[in-house]
Amino acid sequence: MKLLWHGAWMEAPGYEVPEGGILIEVTAAVPLVSVENASGRLTRRPHRKAAIFLLTDGPRSTLRKARTKRDEPRFTGDFRASVVLGEVIPSRHRVVALASRVPPCSQQLVIHRNLVTRVEDSFSSDDLQCLASCLLNDADVLNLCRQSFLYSGMEPPPELVRLLEEALRPGDALSSAPVGRIMEVLRPPKGHRQAADTVLRVAPAPDSAGPRVAVLGAGDYTRTEIIPALRKARFSLYSVANREPQIAAMVGREYGFALATTDSERAIAEMPAPGLVVVATAHDSHTHLACAALKAGHRVFVEKPPTVTPEDVQQLAAGMRSYAGLVEIGFNRRYHPLVRRARARLLQDSGPTSIFCTVKELVFEPDHWYFWPNQATRITGNLCHWIDLAVFLLEGGPMPVSLTLSPRMPGSVGDDEERVLTVTFEDGSLLTVLATTRGDDIRGVQEQIDIRRGRTTITIDDLWKLRIRAGGIERYSRTLFRDKAHTTMYREALGRVVAGRPSVYPIRDMIVVSAIQIAASDLARTDQRVGELPGWLSMAEQELA
Repeated sequence: MKLLWHGAWMEAPGYEVPEGGILIEVTAAVPLVSVENASGRLTRRPHRKAAIFLLTDGPRSTLRKARTKRDEPRFTGDFRASVVLGEVIPSRHRVVALASRVPPCSQQLVIHRNLVTRVEDSFSSDDLQCLASCLLNDADVLNLCRQSFLYSGMEPPPELVRLLEEALRPGDALSSAPVGRIMEVLRPPKGHRQAADTVLRVAPAPDSAGPRVAVLGAGDYTRTEIIPALRKARFSLYSVANREPQIAAMVGREYGFALATTDSERAIAEMPAPGLVVVATAHDSHTHLACAALKAGHRVFVEKPPTVTPEDVQQLAAGMRSYAGLVEIGFNRRYHPLVRRARARLLQDSGPTSIFCTVKELVFEPDHWYFWPNQATRITGNLCHWIDLAVFLLEGGPMPVSLTLSPRMPGSVGDDEERVLTVTFEDGSLLTVLATTRGDDIRGVQEQIDIRRGRTTITIDDLWKLRIRAGGIERYSRTLFRDKAHTTMYREALGRVVAGRPSVYPIRDMIVVSAIQIAASDLARTDQRVGELPGWLSMAEQELA
């Protein structure tokens, strides 16, 4: 399939058609508005930020991140809201559609069914121009097309559906369209009249002696952290998947994968077993893809959060039991040297532990995928890091018994912004996490962790500096630069794969962390204050038996 991206036609895999989507062979397209800042991440004073990161994170890490940020517009910087004329595959019905967050033009597009309308066979490109002109009269409504309704679990808003319906009303909007406004009509090269293959072969299968790997999800984090780690560990890059065909194709070509696809399950199935599958897709797909990879005979590294729903927990726990030692979970803070030192020091004391984490969060656009209903909340997507950290520090000991969440602040973007989560454990231990977007943001995500047990106080400042106070004596240590331990995590986890050693993340911890984050997310969505842990948490106790 060919699509237009940054002014050039490129070969890309065909779209996988998700539930609710309609595949259209495009006859003509009129781009209406550009999707600005498609990544959804708000960055202030980037040059100042780069200078500060050189001091805090060091030149190697900073340059790697800066290179990825510099390249990011090539991957996400040409999305449009467009109006499209074409035929449905396979029925061949002639339709017009309002396409959100798509390339300027493509031989085929997948569009939400609510934004597709059947038209007469006589509907022409001239009619499409008039329709586009009508739609542009409501530019504010068109801005809703920043959102990807195909993957978010949300229906297109009624005003967007109504906009298309009213513009197509016979003898109404089209006949009174503004005269003289020139709308660019793009026509793709003639394509096939059937669905394009969702797999694009970009290179011969690698003959490297290293283990084969499929990478699912080709976003910023994958390009910054995952692929460099795989290369360093000498893995053979076999398949890469991303639901955006241009991103899959570009990453496949530029990083040397054998094939690129929009279908993660095909990326798994196409790779000969045994291999490694790295799951770094949207959160709601993590469990399903991890279990599919296990059944296909592969090892799995699944990024956080491993689960989003109670059903996910049941499925992943069963998979981890059936395929013991083959699933690793990407909670990177467990691998940090200062966290490991703090955990070792806690073993010298006894009694309940109090852990307080203050987390300066990143600021996202309201339509960022973290806020999609099917991704749960940012408690599941991000605060799970510090929930897992607490479970790690408590070392498989006490079980959580209750949790509380502060009220939602007026005007907050998500259900979990500016809130305090407190978890109580059966031995009296406490975890408190304050997530805030307030404060200086030049250093990105920042965290202060205070840990107290017995007569010992441990403070970890931004995963950079450690202070231990006990018996009136203070001991300090630090790493040379601030480091979130992604490099260490991948080095150790990939090393276990190469050496054939089992994974180390406990099933019990996966269940406990999942139970806390799911219960807390339920509180956030319903704006309740006090919650109990789910009954299925008892599975974790069985893992200790």
